[in-house]
Order: sequence, then structure tokens, then C-alpha cells
Amino acid sequence: MVKKIVKKENISFKCKSEEIPLTRKELKNLLNFRIPCLCCGREMLHPEEYLKLIHIKELAGPSELVIQILEPYEKIMYPVERQVFNMLRNLSIKYPNRNFQQLLLLKKDVHELALVRIQSIIFNKISFYRRILPEKESKKLRNLMIKTNDIIFDPQPKKPFSRRIFISKIKHILKNLHNKKMRHEIIEIARRLPRSSDEVCAFVVKNARKRAEVIALNLIHPSVGTFEHLQPKSQKGANNSLNFALECSYCNNSRHHFPIPVQIEENPYMPANAQLQADKLISLYKKNIGSKEYIKNLKNVLYTLSNQQIDIDISKLDE
Repeated sequence: MVKKIVKKENISFKCKSEEIPLTRKELKNLLNFRIPCLCCGREMLHPEEYLKLIHIKELAGPSELVIQILEPYEKIMYPVERQVFNMLRNLSIKYPNRNFQQLLLLKKDVHELALVRIQSIIFNKISFYRRILPEKESKKLRNLMIKTNDIIFDPQPKKPFSRRIFISKIKHILKNLHNKKMRHEIIEIARRLPRSSDEVCAFVVKNARKRAEVIALNLIHPSVGTFEHLQPKSQKGANNSLNFALECSYCNNSRHHFPIPVQIEENPYMPANAQLQADKLISLYKKNIGSKEYIKNLKNVLYTLSNQQIDIDISKLDE
């Protein structure tokens, strides 16, 4: 899988005082106040709350009990996870002694067919471009689509279909295409492929293979707050709050080591959501929670690493 890195040079960021604006403990403390994720804008859960859930052995047990354990977290679940939770709660009424995996398996076949229908429509739209692509790219695209269709139409494939890997292969095939507009169109169509974060059918199919306790935790895990390295560690990004932003686990894991402009491609509302987080941080600072230097540094780092796409307004900081 080919990874395209927009910036390779090492960049060092320091606030004016040349001191670390917040310790890890102080930064993590901000997650007690339902900070919105830098990328998706959803409220995040403090990681220590999640760690307590990991040690609850009952999550592997009867769904009736698991539902009771998870209900206090229903409000912070993301939309798809909340829909799946409600589905499991309804199934639990009929099958209270079955665990979460057993309940998902009851629905797997139906949701798998729904997922394949959605995927097939998108794959057909991509395949249409074989007629107008240059011969070299057309042949490569044909081979990719044949292999991909073999995977999604096989009830028990050796390896499950990966949306992320598929999009990466599409980008690699089209990397030298002179028609940039066509390249953009094809990639945008590929990005419409369902993710477990935005389609219930994709969540059910992906998680039905997992243990019952893992399914239960996956309903909450995307909401857990994390420290995101704005400049990836692989590019020697600092391991302190000069280079940290608060991001949910899902967005953090989805980014991998891609630069921020690539992350914005996948999440076009990221600049607006970064402003939501900045507004929340400013509000907390005025209550003597957080650090002015951290907010100012965050603005500068985001502006630079996003190629000026994220320019948060912190004028209220000095009001």
C-alpha cells in the first residue's frame, strides 16, 4: 500500500515562552469536560472511564446484563454505534442469555447482503471509468475490480474487504494520470464506500467476527479521547503538548501517519470542527482550566501543517 506524504521536512514548534504549555496530565484533564474532537467534532469520553470498562468481565456474558452496563454511555455513542446498541437491546429482549456476538450473527447475513449491494453500486460506477481511462490505468483498474469483486461476493473470503486498502490502491493506480479532474472524481466515488463508522451494515459485518466483549467495547471505543500527534512521530514529531491535539480514538486511528491535508480530504468538515474545539478550549481557559499558550500554539501548528486550510479564530482568547 502506497502512502503519499505531502510534507517530509521536519518542523519544530515552540510557544513564545519555549516551555511546554500543558503537561500530559493537564491535557488529559480537559477530556473531563466533553471536548469536541478536533477532526469530527463529536464529544469525547475520558480514557480512564473506558479503561474501567475493559476490566468488566461481564461484557462477555449475557446481553441482558451487558445492556445495563452500557446504557449510561448511550448518549456519547456515535450515531451508528447507537443504532447497533438499540438493535442489540431489542434482540436482548427476545434472547437475554445470548452474548453480543451471538446476537450480531443473527443479523449478519441480512446486513452483509445490504453491504454488498451498496458496494456493488459504487464499484460499477468506478468500473465505468475503464472506458475512458488510458490503457495502462484501465488494465490496472480492471484487475483491481476483479479481485475486489471476488472478495465481496465470496461468503467466506480468505481476507475481508478493506475500504482503506482499496482506496489506497485506487490512488496508486491513478497517481500519474494527467486528467486530475477524472482522478479526483474516481477517488471521491471510492470514498463513498461504507465504513463501520457511518453504516450499520458495515459495522455488523465487521464486528460479527469479533468476541462478545470486544463488540461491546467497540460501541464506545470510537468516542474515547486521545492525544493526536499533529506532526506524526514517524516524521520526528514532538511527544508533548506542543505537538498534541485532542482527537477521538476513531479519527486518530483512521489517520495513521498521513499528513493533515490528507485527513481533511477524508473529513472535509475538519477545519470547522477544529474551530469548535478551539472555542471550547477558550471557554475553559476563561474558567482557569487549560492554557492560553497551548491554544495559541495549537493555532500555529494547525495552520502550518494543514497548508493553511485550518485557520482557527482565537480572538476571543484576549477578550
